[in-house]
Amino acid sequence: AKDDLKKALKHDSSNVAVKKELHALKKEMDAAKRSQRENLQKAFSGSRNSKSGSSFLYGDREEELQRKEEERKKKEQQEKEAEEQRKVEWTKEMDERVANGEEHVSFEKWDKDRKEKEQKAKDALKKEQEERKKKETESRRAAKKAAAASKEEEDDSSDDELTAEELRSLRGYKKTSDGRTTSYFNREQSAREKQLIGDITPQRLETSGVLPQPVSDVSSAGGNEQQSSGGKGRASLWNQAGTWEEKDTTEWCTTHLKHLLKTTTTTANNNIKGVITENTNFSGDASVALTGGKKRYIFDFHTTVKYEIRDDDVDDVLASGKIKLPDISSTGAHDEDELEVNVYVWDKSPKAEFASAALACRESLVDAIRKSVSKFVKDFNEHY
Repeated sequence: AKDDLKKALKHDSSNVAVKKELHALKKEMDAAKRSQRENLQKAFSGSRNSKSGSSFLYGDREEELQRKEEERKKKEQQEKEAEEQRKVEWTKEMDERVANGEEHVSFEKWDKDRKEKEQKAKDALKKEQEERKKKETESRRAAKKAAAASKEEEDDSSDDELTAEELRSLRGYKKTSDGRTTSYFNREQSAREKQLIGDITPQRLETSGVLPQPVSDVSSAGGNEQQSSGGKGRASLWNQAGTWEEKDTTEWCTTHLKHLLKTTTTTANNNIKGVITENTNFSGDASVALTGGKKRYIFDFHTTVKYEIRDDDVDDVLASGKIKLPDISSTGAHDEDELEVNVYVWDKSPKAEFASAALACRESLVDAIRKSVSKFVKDFNEHY
């Protein structure tokens, strides 16, 4: 409207009516701005008529703080009055104790004992209420259970509704001829069907029966084919067809291989001796498998042995170290030369005068270890 009046006054500057309207409009806009400014001042600085002079935007907050302060003072006053009352009681009780020749007790100790007694009384009352509530709950449960049982009896006696026995029969269960409860879909054989099938009770296999024919060829742990005789290479009684059959031999192989390695020794230059002192990080497994008329010895072990080079004349350790056997397996242990042996650097290096003798003794000990592994393979074949 102001813009329109200005445009009209621009076209006709002598128009009195337009001038009056424009002047009146300016007055109204000034009054509105002044009123808005006063309202904002009242909001943030407080009203002239307000006694506290606080803003209505924060009045609620100040009232809340004032209320809390009054409550705090009231609580402190009550606590102070209660303490004065307790002191009066304490004074009376102490006068009686002195009159009776009893020991005087300080107010602090007397007040502490009184609070403990009150707390115990509260705990006892709470426990009593909880027990009473528990008994009431159990009583309500028993009443509900009795009501449900009574209702079930009434339902069973009704001819219009199914009984509990009838409901159970509809849940997919039935009784067999021998009294067993089984699934509704379980089919019971008739006497005729049982006669046709015959006795299918599992029978124990006796060793006195006819044994299966011996397996013609056996694959040893070293990969050689050999003819078996006697009990060697036979399948189990249940395995007449000679299908896959495997037996775990880890326990025997582990014990035997450890024993052979631990007892491995060698002697060089008559008085220099190499001995195995310990098997470490020993792991692996072994088994004997029978399949397709052939026996296979399967094993895979890994270990590290600690050794010492000793001088028997003076009973002294000249040198020591470790030898790792990373692949004692049925794929390569049948040949001593193919067995992988890793010799580490000396843990204890020999002195210069014994260096050559210690090296020769260590090489001899490695050869002895290879022979021990080869003996293990042979013993494994013979034992199983």
